[in-house]
Amino acid sequence: MRIRFALSGALLLLLGSYVFAQEITATILGTVTDPSGAAVSGATIIVVNTDQAIVLRRLTTSLGGEYVVPLLPIGHYDVSAEASGFKTSLETGIQLSVNDRRAVNFILQVHGLSDEIKVEAEPLQVDLQSATAAGLVSGIEVRELAVNTRNYSQLVALQPGVSSGLASDQPYVGVSGLNGGLNSVSFSINGARESQNNWTLDGADNVDRGSNKSLLTFPSIDSIAEFKVLRGNYDPEFGRGSGGQINVVTRSGTSTYHGSAFEFFRNDVLAANNFFNNLRELARPPLRYNNFGFTIGGPVFIPRLYTKKTFFFFSQEWRRVINYSTFTSAEVPTRAELQGTFAAPVCTKPIIDPVTQLCVGPTTTQITNIDPQPLPTSRTSTRSSPRPDPIAPLVSPHETCSTFARKI
Repeated sequence: MRIRFALSGALLLLLGSYVFAQEITATILGTVTDPSGAAVSGATIIVVNTDQAIVLRRLTTSLGGEYVVPLLPIGHYDVSAEASGFKTSLETGIQLSVNDRRAVNFILQVHGLSDEIKVEAEPLQVDLQSATAAGLVSGIEVRELAVNTRNYSQLVALQPGVSSGLASDQPYVGVSGLNGGLNSVSFSINGARESQNNWTLDGADNVDRGSNKSLLTFPSIDSIAEFKVLRGNYDPEFGRGSGGQINVVTRSGTSTYHGSAFEFFRNDVLAANNFFNNLRELARPPLRYNNFGFTIGGPVFIPRLYTKKTFFFFSQEWRRVINYSTFTSAEVPTRAELQGTFAAPVCTKPIIDPVTQLCVGPTTTQITNIDPQPLPTSRTSTRSSPRPDPIAPLVSPHETCSTFARKI
């Protein structure tokens, strides 16, 4: 009895998780008629996934000559229609993306010299079954476009009606950034608030509901098959978010084995110094950014025991980041400090220990002349002629931090 209850509970949980997941498949539908336009009922429809070289569906048309093939994984397909007394009609090169509803209609010809009619699908496929305003970013675009931090969310801004509110043009992956702050995916889609978008990964909710602005999982861009941005007029299955719907689908294995390996790196020796460091004659801060990984996918095949009916895809990615920034302070000198009075002793002669980097020269709390020249790094170094501080003339004894910041 307990086992029965446990199985029933597990089944309910599985059903519940399925109900709340978003649709990540596609649909093929259409009609089959003869040359006079009359419906051909009972015609056999065969749907073949050419990526995996397997027959996914086999069904017959209704009395009205109609058929619907739902829940097809994204990929490339061939669809054929055959009926007694007619030639077999085949349409090849059908590409299905996430949430597509593709109409494929057949007009069967009476038997003649040829037993098969082959039609190639149009390269530009228009969705005539939905009024959804959507944009697709293919897997090739995700992998080949220059994405500095390999974060796919940056590509959402390529869609029409999308306004980016990212704090940086290099958003990091993860809930928090390298500086410890919140890593927000701030995009306004069709004028909606940034927190009203819904992000899904293979149909599962991928939004951190604490802020509605960060994602829980950032898949490697080498593992993404494609993603679609629904901007408006989408189906009722997409709930919760009143803004855009970003639906990401990961890759699957195919009938042949494929793999890749990659390494992306950045280093301070390849980068230029920034303006303020050059102004203060400071060296470039160290930078070590290594992003590497691999992918592999294909069929599960055991000779003489198991044929190619199961497919897998695996992706692994690592990041090793060492990043430093030049220390800056937003603290404005007090009125007493501007007059040369300091609460703690300061160096009056620029002699710095090269090991401890501490002042070993005379110190005082009251000075009358401040040399803005950077302190040398050795005991034997001497000062050059003083130069004016470009920041000091901006500061007034009566200014607050906010006033000084606005002036800057």
